[in-house]
Amino acid sequence: LLGMALKRQLVKLKKFCNPAVLSSGLNDMARVKLLNVDDIGNNDMTQVTVDDRNYLVAKVDNEIYVTSDMCTHEDAELTMGCLKGIKVKCPLHGSFFDLRSGKPLNEPAEEPIKVYKTKIENNCIYLDE
Repeated sequence: LLGMALKRQLVKLKKFCNPAVLSSGLNDMARVKLLNVDDIGNNDMTQVTVDDRNYLVAKVDNEIYVTSDMCTHEDAELTMGCLKGIKVKCPLHGSFFDLRSGKPLNEPAEEPIKVYKTKIENNCIYLDE
């Protein structure tokens, strides 16, 4: 497990992307660049940190999902757990969360994780705020 955790930390460092806040011409809404689509493998996940906030970014069957990276039951980074299809498993107590809705699928977690809207433009994943 230690080797896997170390590998994930190295992947996180390698895939870190400096956030770029852009202004869209139509509605002046701020968008935050998370990372490039190609920086994450299919059926994989990574953690991206922007302004001291950790996001879980997953690519499942070439679809992008972005959620908060903290389990709502205990303080555990979900990116340290495992990805099973469109579900992520908390590494501490085994709660699964649906990446589409954020809803917990089993106990002990009862509260959903936050799910973020994204936009992909020029091969970059943006967080729409």
